[in-house]
Amino acid sequence: MTNRIEVFGEGLEPVLFAHANGYPPGSYLQLFAALTDRCRITAVKHRPLWSEQGPPTRLNWSVFTDDMMRYMPTPGEEPVWLMGHSMGGIVAIHAALRRPTAVRGLILIDPVLLPTRDVLAMRLTPASQRGKIPIIRGALGRPHYFESYQAAFDFYRRKGAFRRFSDQALWDYVHAAKHPTSSGGVQLSYSGEWEAKVYTSGPWIWPQLPRLGTPTLGLVGKDSDLISEATIKRWEWLQPSASLQVCPGGHLLPMEYPEDVATRVLRFMDTLDS
Repeated sequence: MTNRIEVFGEGLEPVLFAHANGYPPGSYLQLFAALTDRCRITAVKHRPLWSEQGPPTRLNWSVFTDDMMRYMPTPGEEPVWLMGHSMGGIVAIHAALRRPTAVRGLILIDPVLLPTRDVLAMRLTPASQRGKIPIIRGALGRPHYFESYQAAFDFYRRKGAFRRFSDQALWDYVHAAKHPTSSGGVQLSYSGEWEAKVYTSGPWIWPQLPRLGTPTLGLVGKDSDLISEATIKRWEWLQPSASLQVCPGGHLLPMEYPEDVATRVLRFMDTLDS
């Protein structure tokens, strides 16, 4: 079981973290480093990183929540802060709904709050046609093998998605997302097949937000290509008690601006502790 989590820091505040689709826990080292004086972060690896099987024909994100629940406090134990980025934010929401007394506060970083039309469109698209959708085509077509970590770094350094990553943040991602092979190269650890399957199975989360009684901090990237102004307004309406903040960066803001994200997280913790 220990190979399904990574632990960072020795602070007193227990944090349970769920990562984004395709971004293993080690991708967030800069964010974790800014939190670990105060926090002890248990990052749960999603099953694409450890399952010996490929993705199922029909994927329900509840399996990721099932995996996370193994590390949730039981009755009588100290509650944790739940933090999730992107897909991990939805996993954290579901975990908080299942066991609210185990959660001290919920920290959602650019969670996958998909417009209803997008959820319906994906569900109505025949499986044989989904490979033509740009985000699915990109996941399935990305290179899985590089001759070296340096070759992988050089490849990603040219990609627009990583333009705001510092070199160190990009190296963190490269080392987290790849593992060495017997041939001497490096292999993608989170397969494109799993990544694509996650994209095609995004849940409709909106009806569940009004049920969230857990104190919630929502951080949204100013330039996020996932969460629009209309999405923020809908979130505010359905969960008026949540503290929603627009932050520098895009969807990958915890890697792009880790210090800013950490400052906002610690301030939220201070507010609930006071």
